[in-house]
Order: sequence, then C-alpha cells, then structure tokens
Amino acid sequence: MKQHKWHKEIKAWADGAEIEMYIDEKWVDILFPLWHQDNQYRIKPQPKQPKYLYAYIFNGAAMLIETHSCVANGGRYIGKIEVQDD
Repeated sequence: MKQHKWHKEIKAWADGAEIEMYIDEKWVDILFPLWHQDNQYRIKPQPKQPKYLYAYIFNGAAMLIETHSCVANGGRYIGKIEVQDD
C-alpha cells in the first residue's frame, strides 16, 4: 500500500514535532494541519546547537578538547572556542 504524501510529517507531528505550512511565500507554524495533498508541509527546522572546543592548561601546556570535563582530571579551564561549520 502506498504511504500518504505527508507520512513522515504526520508521524513526526504525532510524536510531538512542530509542523509548518507554506502560505503566501513563507513558512508558518500550524497547530492542527489538515494534510491536504495540494499544500506544502514540513517539520519545523530546529536551530543547530553550536559546537565548541574547550581550552585547558595541563602541566603548563594549552590543549583544545571536545568535552568540558577535564577540570576533575587536573586541567585548568581557560575558555571555549566556537567551531564554525562551512
């Protein structure tokens, strides 16, 4: 049996995702989509979480690592750097 055109979006909505519909050349939030075949729907994009490298001093040397957990391992936290995705 062929799946509904908006199967993925309907399932995500049932699981609690926010849905948007394309109206007047822009995406708008909708609470109760009707899932018409002629409309355009999408799962609302979520903002990307920034990625960081964390800077520590270990025995006088600076190190960049991906996790913020070395304070207990004797390192001294000195800051973080945001990693830019291309």
